[in-house]
Amino acid sequence: MTPRGARLAALAMALVLGQFLYLQVRSTWANYWLLTDAQKGTALVTMEWWSGHGAVGYDYVVAGKRYSGHSSRDWKDPKRVPVGGTTTVYYSASHPWISLLYMPRALLEGLPVIMMVLVFETFSVITIINPTGRWALTLAKKEHKDDP
Repeated sequence: MTPRGARLAALAMALVLGQFLYLQVRSTWANYWLLTDAQKGTALVTMEWWSGHGAVGYDYVVAGKRYSGHSSRDWKDPKRVPVGGTTTVYYSASHPWISLLYMPRALLEGLPVIMMVLVFETFSVITIINPTGRWALTLAKKEHKDDP
């Protein structure tokens, strides 16, 4: 692969991994506020969410203001609330637009996976900067000093 091709491949990888890391940061921020000042409310399930994994869209009201959210269902709850049904929602008292249908177990979930993604993200950025360098991913042919 040419250095230019290696840069493009590393850029694509960096964008995908960066999106994953962004979503993890956002999830950690939401978990922090829910673990800090969660309130319990009632949500109306409005739709099955396209992402799968038992996710649904829902509406809930806090202090007379309507909010919408989407979340996976509470995996500990054996009943599957259908569209049009009501379920418990947990929302942040200080940031009522942050909500989930379950209480998070921890601030940061999946730390080993996040650390691996950070390593690959770092090497992807290194490859974008110098695709033939010592620390670059082996996407491009590296030149050695003893090669003719």
